[in-house]
Amino acid sequence: MNQQDRAVTPVVSTIFMIAIVVVLAATVSVFFFGVAGDINEPAPNIADTTGEFTVTPPGETAGNNQIVRITHIAGESISINEVEIIVRASGPEVDAEARLVDLPTDSYFSTAVDSSNVQGYDMIDRGSSAPNQVIIPADSNTWMAGDTIQFRIKTGTTSTPEGADFRDDPVGPEADKLEVIIIHTPSNAIISENTFRP
Repeated sequence: MNQQDRAVTPVVSTIFMIAIVVVLAATVSVFFFGVAGDINEPAPNIADTTGEFTVTPPGETAGNNQIVRITHIAGESISINEVEIIVRASGPEVDAEARLVDLPTDSYFSTAVDSSNVQGYDMIDRGSSAPNQVIIPADSNTWMAGDTIQFRIKTGTTSTPEGADFRDDPVGPEADKLEVIIIHTPSNAIISENTFRP
């Protein structure tokens, strides 16, 4: 073998090393950018919300009792189909969770809560009229500043154990704490959280 033939080996090995580095770099970048592409989008900036839970004494009309209202005060508008609402009731006779999902509703009355929108414990009232409307005013597709998410917590009765009764003289399952958490589902971020102790 002459001197020129022996010099080929280091050149070929250098080319192979460069090729391996390029392939590894391409593989790592594909993996990294693939993972980066799966990172959830950031949550919308909901600067402020306010919550209200109205509890009236026994004997009042059911429709006026135990109404939850969460009002968007400031920040970005959010598509309601990107929202899920977790409702937790706890107390001496109840410890349960329900979810409002698949919003806006598919009912004939486009803003009303129906059975397809409620998962978990049966404590969120359904119906075709206020207060069982998810978004007030009735643009049911967007929750924007000035709009209120509204729904009613059923009190239940002694013969019907569903619900959570927050009144001073409870008839249904007695409860004393209500948590309402609104989640932006694409980012899985909490955009509003309220705890009520009537």
